[in-house]
Amino acid sequence: MYDLILEAGTVLSQGKAVQADVAVEGGTVVYVGDRPGGAARRRVYAGGRFVTPGFIDTHVHFRDPGHPHKEDWASGSRAAASGGVTTVCDMPNTDPPTVSVAAWEAKVATAQARSRVDFGVWIGAAAGAVDAARALADSGRACGIKVFMGASTGPLLVDDATLVTYFEHTRALMGVHAEDEAVLARLRAEWSGRIPPSHHATRPAEAATAAVRRLIELTEAFPRPVHVCHVSTAAELALLEAVRGRLPMTAEVSPHHLWLDEAAPLGNLGKVNPPLRPAADAAAMLAAFAGGRLDTVGSDHAPHTLEEKARPYAQAPAGLPGVETIFPLMLAAVRRGEFPLERVVDACAGAPARIFGMSRKGRVAVGADADLLVFGEAELQVLTAEALLTRVAWSPFLGRSVHPKPDEVYLRGALVASHGRIVGDDVRGRLVGAELA
Repeated sequence: MYDLILEAGTVLSQGKAVQADVAVEGGTVVYVGDRPGGAARRRVYAGGRFVTPGFIDTHVHFRDPGHPHKEDWASGSRAAASGGVTTVCDMPNTDPPTVSVAAWEAKVATAQARSRVDFGVWIGAAAGAVDAARALADSGRACGIKVFMGASTGPLLVDDATLVTYFEHTRALMGVHAEDEAVLARLRAEWSGRIPPSHHATRPAEAATAAVRRLIELTEAFPRPVHVCHVSTAAELALLEAVRGRLPMTAEVSPHHLWLDEAAPLGNLGKVNPPLRPAADAAAMLAAFAGGRLDTVGSDHAPHTLEEKARPYAQAPAGLPGVETIFPLMLAAVRRGEFPLERVVDACAGAPARIFGMSRKGRVAVGADADLLVFGEAELQVLTAEALLTRVAWSPFLGRSVHPKPDEVYLRGALVASHGRIVGDDVRGRLVGAELA
């Protein structure tokens, strides 16, 4: 007997849309087609609605351990599930930072006990810590090695010599916060004691392009997969486009760099690294995403409390919440005609699974995990704080028109969320590693 059959939905996966039934057994998709034989413990009619793979957000900061007043694995994963994100990858700049085998294993244990979605855990790059990266990322246990080329929120920062060491002595996917520290240090000195016209003035495109150029040089010298996180400027796009297909480099975009710019009246709520850019850069990012020149969407979910954000500019931390608003924002853009739904499903599910070696994720197909979203076309609605499950209860997109959250969200066949509410709070996620070539 099947555990679940989703009947007559429009299954959208791997660039194709077909009307089909989806049968699930033991957490796995076992049939996609017309009318599977046999009974099911649960049947859900999905006629007139889409069935897609669950979204994968490979860029979250759940603040656990270290800062649970902002977020922890329970609250962050509930927010993720409510918005259709069924797999997350947590970044290493927690307290303590995830740069050792012991710290990584402790974070995994916490996530196994508390996460309502499946998860990967990044290992951070740091001077003297390359052995941990080899043990965890090169073996496929960690989802990748995270490198901070420029100082951001948290203690992690590598100099060029350390970066070269990682290129020379590891082979796993490297995710990079690409801002050049020398440029950032110069601008910090220039703006010291003054309030800049925007955060962008302190971290200009020059910092990003200098870092991306260096990454290209190193990838040419030591070929290995490099994923450039939160690309935010037209200049970066041009550099990456020139090597697309020749070097194993891919690019992520965050929703706030698609639909917000430095003129947004957000104050410190819009302070994020890399910063919100001029409107021309945001327009370039949107065009690049629509054209398939940006590979994945990562929320860079980095929550801080409203009280912390209310501090004076220089003391206010950088970062925005966003894991639960990827789906509402992307589907609203589909509704507005900015790009097709197939583009969203690939960038938010298919491509992350391919790039990060998650062979059981990112598709609706026999043998894949039954991480499934069911939703229909719906009228847009105003995003309110009451609709959010993140502990900090705010978003830079409050007041904007967004698509409702998915009707149903399944994690390995178990219903975990419905219409933005958590309904399977006893479900726990599993560690997802990286399968290396």
